[in-house]
Amino acid sequence: MKYYIVEFTYCGPNSNDAEHVDFKRFEITTTPPRHESGYICWEGWLSTSDNVTRFALGQYDCLAAAEYRLQTGPLLRQRYRRDPVDDLPSDVLAVYRPGRLPPMPDDALDQWLECSVHIIEDDSSMGLVRRAGALRYELEEDGYSVTMERMISALAFRLDRVREERED
Repeated sequence: MKYYIVEFTYCGPNSNDAEHVDFKRFEITTTPPRHESGYICWEGWLSTSDNVTRFALGQYDCLAAAEYRLQTGPLLRQRYRRDPVDDLPSDVLAVYRPGRLPPMPDDALDQWLECSVHIIEDDSSMGLVRRAGALRYELEEDGYSVTMERMISALAFRLDRVREERED
């Protein structure tokens, strides 16, 4: 039996949204990946459809060799996690994702900021950028991840709301 690695990457719009931030994954499968034209392809681009690009990253003789390739290649010096494969096809043996924490959904982030962060009208944009880093660290302590862009965007939105409320 041979083992194959297939990389899935989101390539569409709104890549910083919570649903897309943690989309990238590497699947180890026992079924050889196929190019969009139908032929088996072990290395290189396979297809792009519905804003998802698939790449083949090689053929391996054992599962351990495929996992070693991921950990010494694309996942080297990165935090990563191994996801459960319960709801995937039976030929998928392992799924690895860069980033050790699941993303916090947008609505949960907005609620968390509403309850946890006091923003005043005099806050500057640079001040919000500085706070965003500390807040991301807090979220990681709570077991979630969020991109810096998303955190800054959420803080800027809150600042705008505070200023609008002040004008009314």
